[in-house]
Amino acid sequence: MLEKVSLRFRGSCMMLMQRSGDSVEFLGSCFLVRSSGYLLTTARAVASDAELLAVPPETDDRYPSLTRDEVDPIPVEIVAIDREHDIALLKLQPDLKIQMPADIIGEPDETPRGAALMSIGIPFGYHRVHTVLAPGSVLAGRARTANGSRLLIFDRRVQHGDSGGPLVRVSDGSVIGIVGGLFDPAHVGGMQAPDGVQVYPNFSYAISIEYASELMTAQGL
Repeated sequence: MLEKVSLRFRGSCMMLMQRSGDSVEFLGSCFLVRSSGYLLTTARAVASDAELLAVPPETDDRYPSLTRDEVDPIPVEIVAIDREHDIALLKLQPDLKIQMPADIIGEPDETPRGAALMSIGIPFGYHRVHTVLAPGSVLAGRARTANGSRLLIFDRRVQHGDSGGPLVRVSDGSVIGIVGGLFDPAHVGGMQAPDGVQVYPNFSYAISIEYASELMTAQGL
C-alpha cells in the first residue's frame, strides 16, 4: 500500500528555492495540487519579494545523487497566501500541463486516529541533500491552536526541509495536510512547562488541507 502511494505522488513533491545572486538557496518542500501547475507550501517559506523557483526531483529515482550541483529550476509566482494558517498557493511559470491524479485533496476530518499516513518531502535540503524521502507514520491525534487552526499530529519527527510537503492518507492516497514542523507544546500551545520538565518532541504536525481548499476556491480553482 505504501508503495502505491509513493508511486502516485512520484515527481509531485519538489524543492522550493529562491534565487540569490548567481546561485539558488533551499527554502523547503512544495507539491503539485493541480495539473495546471499549482503548488502548495507553507507561507513562512516564501517572501513576497523573493524570486521563487521549484526544482522537480531527478527522473532516475533508483539511486539519485544525494547532492545536485546543477538544477533546472522552474520559476514560480505567488498566487495567494494565508499567513494565519501558514499556507501559500504558488503556480509554475510558464503555463504547463502536468500528468497527475485529478483530485488528490482528502477529508482530514474523516481520517481516524491510527490511520496510516505518508509524509513526502526533502528533509535535508538545507544540508544540500536533495533526495525526496517518503516515510510512513500514523495519525496520532488532532488539535486546535489558540487562533483556531486545525492541526493533524503524527508520530514522526520531521526535519526542517520537510515543511511544505504533503501529508497523505495511505488508504486512498489523498492529501489531508501540509507538513508544518515539530509538534512542540511550548511553541504550538504557547505554554511553558514547569521548571525541570523537559520536552523532547517526537511528534510532528500538519496544517489541515481544508485551509488550502478554501484558498484555492477563492481563486476559482
